[in-house]
Amino acid sequence: MAGEILPITTVGIVLGFGLVMSILFRRIGQNPVLGFILSGFILGPFILGFLVPGDILVESFSELGLFVLLFYLGIELSFKDFVKAGIPTLGLALVDMVFLGVAAFAVSLFFGFSLLFSAAIGLMLLSTSSAIVGKFIIDRGLIRQQTTQMSMAILILQDFIGILMLVLISSISSSGSALSLGLTALVFAVVSFYAVHRISGFVEKFFEKHNLSSAELTIYALCIGLIVATLGGFLGLSSALGAYFAGFALSELKAGEKVKKQIDFLRDFFILFFFVAFGASLFFNKNLGQVMLPDSSQLLFIILFSFLLSVLSIILHAISLTIFGPIFSLTNRASSEIAIFLTPLGEFVIIISIAMVPLLSASEASTLTATAFLIILMTLFMFLPLYKRIDLHDKITSYIPALAPRIQREAPVMQHNPESLKHLHDFGVNLILILCLIWITPMLYFAIPGLGIPVPYGRVIVAVALFTFMAVVPVFRCARALRKMLSMSATGYKVPVQG
Repeated sequence: MAGEILPITTVGIVLGFGLVMSILFRRIGQNPVLGFILSGFILGPFILGFLVPGDILVESFSELGLFVLLFYLGIELSFKDFVKAGIPTLGLALVDMVFLGVAAFAVSLFFGFSLLFSAAIGLMLLSTSSAIVGKFIIDRGLIRQQTTQMSMAILILQDFIGILMLVLISSISSSGSALSLGLTALVFAVVSFYAVHRISGFVEKFFEKHNLSSAELTIYALCIGLIVATLGGFLGLSSALGAYFAGFALSELKAGEKVKKQIDFLRDFFILFFFVAFGASLFFNKNLGQVMLPDSSQLLFIILFSFLLSVLSIILHAISLTIFGPIFSLTNRASSEIAIFLTPLGEFVIIISIAMVPLLSASEASTLTATAFLIILMTLFMFLPLYKRIDLHDKITSYIPALAPRIQREAPVMQHNPESLKHLHDFGVNLILILCLIWITPMLYFAIPGLGIPVPYGRVIVAVALFTFMAVVPVFRCARALRKMLSMSATGYKVPVQG
């Protein structure tokens, strides 16, 4: 129906409806994003039939919303902030992500879902909402506390890895060669980051010399982002890759903060349409062009499955951080606080589900989108009651065995010295190399059958052998740097957590 009236009228109706619903959700203390999604569900084919998934206007605004969101996150998520948080953040983030991702993947497989669906669920549960947690921390005046800064740094790492996985998933849906795609994406990411950063440095100086405003610099930033996204599309990659790395490169410039402030409203405007478009697609089968509502038993299963995942994420956050927290000099109370801050899921759950839909069967695609909405809804409702009962959370988790003696109070933290900075740099660079190799090895695994190796489990052996050969040096260097940092920490030179 949206295509039968003036586009500007459609935009006005969507804006008005989304505004009213977001205000209602904000008034009851919930994330306004839920109001946007519900607006799309009401305006979509399931109820009013005003918006139809696949309509050119809806699709265009949704795609622009995704571009602006990822571009903004690229500027927002700087590794400088993450590095400042030090080894405790990196260690806790990786431990928590492994616990949660593996468990969610296994549970989904247990219920009979495919590998791709299970992988999507595992990735979704890592997608804590930085916006929701960040706003909560600011509103409560907690921004200067060590645990809250560590929580936000963990969210930065989760978002960064989530974006990389999103790019890979989105691109695989339109590409046949996973190995070629992975190498292309890796090379393109490095080249685009370097090129945008270098070019933008000259542009920034030119703008300063000629006293041009931040508005013009923002137009340049969006333009360069669209160009990089388009080039990525020509290479068969998702436009999300170009959007994110263009923003990420700009974040390292002095003008990055100005650009971020300029596109704040633009982000909020287009993000509304992105989530409204998602809401309109709930239970809609694009192949058949009609709503396919699950029967009562299937709908009940989706609700219970979503509830199970939500509760599982809360339990595993608590277990992983309680067990490993003392290793990173965290008290049990601090571990509980961080675990609770990781509870609410957000926008990346929706982004991941949309990226995965083209790869799944119709039934699993419908289940995934419904599950995405429900786990966001459930974890948001659980977050505030959990935080209000942090004392009870602390008491319960104190019965969980830890891998090191429990810390009674957090020790004072000292600053980096040049030697610790060097070890931290070596650790980070080699860890990134290891993660890249882990990313590429499964792609290589699926390419090996073409070699015709007449050995049982031949492709597994070759993939493992190649990974071991390529990863042995960075693993050794990473372990050596970590050992030296821990040794320095034990002698009094702590890796800092800025407070």
